[in-house]
Amino acid sequence: MEDLHARYADRAVRSVFIYTHEAHPGENYRHHTSMDDKRANAQAFVDHSNIKREMFLDDLEGSAHRTYGGLPNMTWIVGRGGFIHYKSAWTNSADVEDALNNVLDFQENRIKNQWIPFYSERSAWSARPMDKFQEGLERAGPQAVTDYQGMIERNKAKRAPPSEDVAPRVPGNFYKTEEEDGGK
Repeated sequence: MEDLHARYADRAVRSVFIYTHEAHPGENYRHHTSMDDKRANAQAFVDHSNIKREMFLDDLEGSAHRTYGGLPNMTWIVGRGGFIHYKSAWTNSADVEDALNNVLDFQENRIKNQWIPFYSERSAWSARPMDKFQEGLERAGPQAVTDYQGMIERNKAKRAPPSEDVAPRVPGNFYKTEEEDGGK
């Protein structure tokens, strides 16, 4: 996302990072108990990850996080007047760039082509770079690693491993597994 921010900085695009909470708190980066804690953790993240985008801090109650969906890694493209051009439950820079190019093309050509915006939804898939994810857990501390591994084990016990041909369950998705559909 930092690369994308740099490449579009000279366009009518503003990229903002909203720091909500520690997704995987550990001994080194605990749950925030004050805005000073949150500010210090956010600065450590900016320094470690070389963040150049503007960063806003959510309040301790997570008001912005809840307003924008409450998921851990969301991305939104909001146009003038508050029109939502793009909303994703997970940040994938290639998908964000594709959407951003569509928004910019729309803005530049809407009058000439008599285009009007409309709403659509789709699913997408993204690979998680597990080495970077694990590195982040370890940076947070041993408790973050233990907590995440425990969550993985609890989830494995609750369900069968995902199949490559099964879409993820999302709100509003009417897909039913064979088990849910009575084996049909």
